[in-house]
Amino acid sequence: MDFSFDIENEKGDHILVALSNYDHTIISAVTDDPDALELCFYDVSLVRKSGTGMVGYKVLMSIARILADFLQQQEAAVLCFYCDGVNEVYRHHMDVPPQQYRSQLFSRMFDMYVRKFHKDGVVNYPVVIVDENPWKSQFAHFICRDSHLEIIKRVREILMVK
Repeated sequence: MDFSFDIENEKGDHILVALSNYDHTIISAVTDDPDALELCFYDVSLVRKSGTGMVGYKVLMSIARILADFLQQQEAAVLCFYCDGVNEVYRHHMDVPPQQYRSQLFSRMFDMYVRKFHKDGVVNYPVVIVDENPWKSQFAHFICRDSHLEIIKRVREILMVK
């Protein structure tokens, strides 16, 4: 089942948070780990529908709240967030590739929310596929319950080989 949430603010920013369930056949093509096959993986997409410039703190905290709440309500959920480099993103440090910036922003946003609101038992597990050219490195995150972290580490190892 897929879910989506709209976040808007008074400055005209409108972000769509979409959670799309990975079909079980996709997961079973990657791993035959029975523990991993019991989990429900969701792709997290953040789509900016309107607004310009940097997104404000309140919007970022709303995104983190939605993700943390969803994870706490869905026992078997694992959220997968890929930091794309397709679209340019406004950032203070233009020497940092867009994917890396998105990854750092996502980690700061989510980790800050988890600490501030005491969302114990939720883990942000970043994955980096390093390229010789840092502008081609790829960044992703698995967000899961503490109890699923070892399974996610096994899945990561499988993905790094493929």
